[in-house]
Amino acid sequence: MTRLIIVRHAESAYNIQNRIQGHLDSNLTKKGLSQARNLARRIRHFHIDAVYSSDLGRAYSTTVEITKHLDRVKIIRDPKLREILLGDWEGMTPEEVDKLYNKGFQQWQRKPSAMVIPRAEKIGHFRKRVTQRVRQISARNPGKTVLIVTHGGVITALLSDWLKADFDCVLKGLQIDNTSLTFVDVTKNNFKLWVINDTDHLAKKDKNDERFIRRRS
Repeated sequence: MTRLIIVRHAESAYNIQNRIQGHLDSNLTKKGLSQARNLARRIRHFHIDAVYSSDLGRAYSTTVEITKHLDRVKIIRDPKLREILLGDWEGMTPEEVDKLYNKGFQQWQRKPSAMVIPRAEKIGHFRKRVTQRVRQISARNPGKTVLIVTHGGVITALLSDWLKADFDCVLKGLQIDNTSLTFVDVTKNNFKLWVINDTDHLAKKDKNDERFIRRRS
């Protein structure tokens, strides 16, 4: 069994500007740095064997902050953990997309998988990319606890795969906040979700999380 602790990156400038990021990047905000540092104080209680991060700056910067108290753990930057590529929409606000693409963002909100965005990654390809990569990470780390820092869309794709749920429903129906934690135990043929979108650290709680800490034997 591999225990995965999956984190969405901290708040970025594009998040507060309500701009579509995809593969574009923007720096963490002051609030984002605070979120990451609060999470770092929580993560220090966990025994982490391996750390993977999306190679995009907002995820990697979050990873650097939250692993400062972890000893001798190398960060593996992985482009396969990137957010979905959103093509010509990247950098735009929803209002700008609606104006230029015939209310395209409103159409995307109704059924994301049906929307064709110019030069974007197809949702099927995106889901296959991230789910296969996380399966590989799990298989390469049996008996270990692995921290993965990534993006909201990636976490949605993983949850959709694990729960055998419709991607559109999960994307629209589940909230995945900045620096939220998702805990899951993965075996070759099964999984067990413990928590989705845990943000206790943002309330400045600093507890030991006894349910989720894997102690050294």
